[in-house]
Amino acid sequence: MKKAQARNTTCIDPARHAVALVAFAASVLASVAASTPALAETLPQGCFAREYSAQHLAEHPGQGVAALRLWFFHESDDPASSAALVEARMADQGQGARDGVGGEVLTQYALCDADGACFVECDGGTFETQRLPDGDLHLTTRFFALGEGDACGGGSDLAERPGEETRYRLSAAAPEICQALWQRHPLPEPGCYGMDYSDMGHGQGLLGLRLLLHPADDGYAFPQAEGTFRVTLPEGGRAAEAGLGGARLSVPVWCSTRDGLCRSGVDEGALAIAPLGDGVALSTGRFLIFGAEAANLDIAAPGQAITRHQLRPLPPGECRGME
Repeated sequence: MKKAQARNTTCIDPARHAVALVAFAASVLASVAASTPALAETLPQGCFAREYSAQHLAEHPGQGVAALRLWFFHESDDPASSAALVEARMADQGQGARDGVGGEVLTQYALCDADGACFVECDGGTFETQRLPDGDLHLTTRFFALGEGDACGGGSDLAERPGEETRYRLSAAAPEICQALWQRHPLPEPGCYGMDYSDMGHGQGLLGLRLLLHPADDGYAFPQAEGTFRVTLPEGGRAAEAGLGGARLSVPVWCSTRDGLCRSGVDEGALAIAPLGDGVALSTGRFLIFGAEAANLDIAAPGQAITRHQLRPLPPGECRGME
């Protein structure tokens, strides 16, 4: 997916930035309506939401979703690039209690077809949509994973019981109701960033990190930048145990303003990156790098929920060979 140029919003007035984001959301809807009138009758666009009352949940103890928001959009000007972002606030009952996620807010990204069906990659399930005469949206699913993690799968399911049909009815809502879904996460400016450590203890098992980030692509709803991530490993420690002692390994990554994450594959984890002054704050709970013969190492330090690094801007020569 190609994306538009990301901008560092550190010095932007929050009120003006919020107005700009709402204007962006409105412009997306306007362009879709103008350019794809035939598809607009089939595919939902914009924000749909539903908050369930305590009484409703008490009357439906098997329902584990307390609130649901969906943002439908086109990734680009191509009407075939339809997608949906889903946000579910889980109740402490039904599948929410079953999966231990009561009170949590779980999200998911899905691709949609021209018939209004949306699916999650990596076998994460499907839901179907139908526009009702009053403008409401009828959503049906037998399995749809909720909760984007660093690997395939999710924390729970939009269906109350996998394999059994579950239905939701949502109403069209103002774009700001779905702001948490369509707002962009700023990416660092293009360039070479890195950090070197004196030993693997200071580097949490690593000796060096490099991130080469290219300018974000233009013309898409959520800007995305391609790049390369490289690690230098020590001779001993976890690297030696994985058969990668002394290796220097690089992987291509793509970094999205949709969630501020860089990924190298579907099931290999993610790096969270954000501007930090003129450098980069990098954190991860899981990110695999691979060597020869499928040898691999998770750069996240064991025993830590999140491993963090602060990368500083470096001269382009420090990222030589990573282009």
